[in-house]
Amino acid sequence: MRRLLALIGLMVFVPGLVAAAPFRLASQANVTSPCRPLTPDAPAGQRVLHKLLAQRLGVDVLDCPVAGARGAADALVAGQVDMGVLDPASYGFVSDKVRAILTLRPKNGLIRSQIVTAVRASGSFKSLGDVRGHRLLFVSAAPYDRDQPRKALADQGAGPSFFSSETVASSADDALARLRKQDGDVVVMNADAWQRSCRGAKPQDQPCGDLRIIWNGRPRAERAFAVRQDMPAQLRYRIIGIFVAMHLEAPDAFKAASAFAPASENFDASEAGALSPSRTIP
Repeated sequence: MRRLLALIGLMVFVPGLVAAAPFRLASQANVTSPCRPLTPDAPAGQRVLHKLLAQRLGVDVLDCPVAGARGAADALVAGQVDMGVLDPASYGFVSDKVRAILTLRPKNGLIRSQIVTAVRASGSFKSLGDVRGHRLLFVSAAPYDRDQPRKALADQGAGPSFFSSETVASSADDALARLRKQDGDVVVMNADAWQRSCRGAKPQDQPCGDLRIIWNGRPRAERAFAVRQDMPAQLRYRIIGIFVAMHLEAPDAFKAASAFAPASENFDASEAGALSPSRTIP
């Protein structure tokens, strides 16, 4: 008996011999109810999704019905689920305890790329709030150059009426030239366009040294998969890896996982605050 007890104690403290906890995935329902294994009559896509996650994570996967995004947020904070879909409103109640990890890219849509807003360094503008009522410059009329930056600014409280005028330049270089000539007061563009325009031939070159970035960020996501902030990083990275390749490796599983936004192309890894409802401008 003593030897048996010693063996049991050894199994408890050897990680490889300890059964891992199930992965609890929230699903949308009318009411929140306890987690459970999928029943045989569950939708085929949901069964494929759970099977894929079980195989890749090496644990059982449980279905956890929740009542909407707020139900998912409450369940995450209570430790009743491991991952669920939130929106900005539900995220606002639990932002100190959860983080976004995955967003969806619309079919034929745009990724949530980083946006840069800049002004002349010689001026007095230090923040977005300072450019209220001034002239905004876009680098082109393409959705990537106008619609997405406009949404990013609106998320921060700087909608179209925030500026006195909006001018569309012919290129990033043209927009920056107009800014320097004082034909506009603030320019907004994607970070990759800013880097191309402001990259010198030598490391010490500073082509945009006469300009100042007053805000940079991404458009806020409408919805995203979120997890608790205390989820181990290794598990979080494994989940992200599974989901970002899911549209290619397991289309039926992807269809089930992205059911909250059906017209989607693929999952993208997201920054922790992708759902943040906070604004930089009152």
